[in-house]
Amino acid sequence: MNPVIQLDDVSFAYSGMPVVKNINLAIGEEEFLGIVGPNAGGKSTLLKLILGLLQPDTGMITVMGMTPEQGRSRIGYVPQHPTFSRDFPITVQDTVLLGRLGNTRWYGPYLKQDRDIAKQAMQAVEIADIRYRPVGSLSGGQLQRVLIARALACKPDILILDEPTANIDMRVEEDIFGLLKQYNEHMTIIVVSHDIGFISGYVDRVACLNQTLVCHTTEEISGKIIEELYGAPVKMIQHSH
Repeated sequence: MNPVIQLDDVSFAYSGMPVVKNINLAIGEEEFLGIVGPNAGGKSTLLKLILGLLQPDTGMITVMGMTPEQGRSRIGYVPQHPTFSRDFPITVQDTVLLGRLGNTRWYGPYLKQDRDIAKQAMQAVEIADIRYRPVGSLSGGQLQRVLIARALACKPDILILDEPTANIDMRVEEDIFGLLKQYNEHMTIIVVSHDIGFISGYVDRVACLNQTLVCHTTEEISGKIIEELYGAPVKMIQHSH
């Protein structure tokens, strides 16, 4: 495995309260990694450390062989919640074009190349037909596709998604993960999720994080592992239609 992200003995605490402890993780080129764990288990903190938004108290992180601050230009990021007001008067196309910031000239209008890349990203996630609609008029699934297209517009080597299918229905969730699986053929994908059962059908490995981290292949995931991760008994529910 050729690692594109490497964490060596990484720990971080907020005001002396440990959040992640002694994390060792190598994420390979074109790997599809799922990160699961309870609330306050350190998942969002781990992403911020990889993105260089936080500095580890101990240990070292490299992204594409660089520091996280240097390497984050190679990362596309989809946040758990939109970082703008849904009432903000911006169209789908203009939102996706924001992904070109930092990858184009720093003044003046967008280049034709930027618009072509944004168009390709919108076509890939099947939102080109709504490119002139305001984002405030979109459904949850449509907005999630817009945020993924914005991340793809920066032409990343690594795509990180923080609970990309929260609060959207199962059919849309399957569509989005099917799309991510296609992109995984030429980029590394890291996705945070609470739905360990669902993502195990798509990811190569599952990183179980509750301050400390243990990686498993999907075949190794058992009820006992989930109980230890979440600290509560597990009930199995069979879904049938």
